[in-house]
Amino acid sequence: MVFVGILLWACSESDKHPTTPIMEETDSLEQTTDTLNLLEEEILPESVDELFDDFFFNFTSDRKMQNARIVFPLKLHNGNEVITLSRDDWNRYNRFTTQEYYTVIYEREQEMELQKDTSVNAVSIEWIYLKDDYIEKFKFRRIEGKWMLTDIENEIMTQTPNGNFLSFYTQFANDSLDFHKVANQPLKFITPSEDESDEITEEYLSFSEWLELKEELPLPKDILVNIDYGQSAISQNRKVLLMEELCSGIYIKFKFDKKGGQWRLIEIEN
Repeated sequence: MVFVGILLWACSESDKHPTTPIMEETDSLEQTTDTLNLLEEEILPESVDELFDDFFFNFTSDRKMQNARIVFPLKLHNGNEVITLSRDDWNRYNRFTTQEYYTVIYEREQEMELQKDTSVNAVSIEWIYLKDDYIEKFKFRRIEGKWMLTDIENEIMTQTPNGNFLSFYTQFANDSLDFHKVANQPLKFITPSEDESDEITEEYLSFSEWLELKEELPLPKDILVNIDYGQSAISQNRKVLLMEELCSGIYIKFKFDKKGGQWRLIEIEN
């Protein structure tokens, strides 16, 4: 069996007033830096802000643009406490430098159209720390036509709408559950046809074939980086975990449902 996809994937003048306070000099320097960053970022085409995915690819790969697209001081909501982060503080909170892939958790196929919806004006990137029961949610909003990072919010994973599924996924990905009890046997695996047609091929994986596929496309065990475009999180009986590389569009879907109080993996699509 040839498994499709090695997925996941893989952007000065001397002081004339020596008595001027240092703080004023620092503020002036920061304002000048901000202006330079904004001017640098302005050379990007307007189309970058039409779709969040296009913006986000540039945000993660262009440090100057990133600095220009954060509202400072940045608010960090930690329960009832609100902390303000300066530009220097951001270096300790920046997560957008080394991540290779992202996930989207959704319930209905039509909700994936939100990725292509130019009317979406609010998107959250969630750093989900599976074993620590903790989520860092980075909130982006479109302000005057430009996507900006405006807030960070800390949440307890198990208290979120997807908490029950995420608790199951943590055990599933870390092999602490009997796979035979939490996955259909044999397991449906859908791939595109090898020719140029739009047809798909359906295969059914044995347990040993699943282990082979899992080694090729390992599931994240510690952290999920999830994109919330505004899709619903109501159903507690059906979830789709889409793992995608933004820059290439390569993806794999893991479809789960819940029967008799137990989540099960029912299908994989590559």
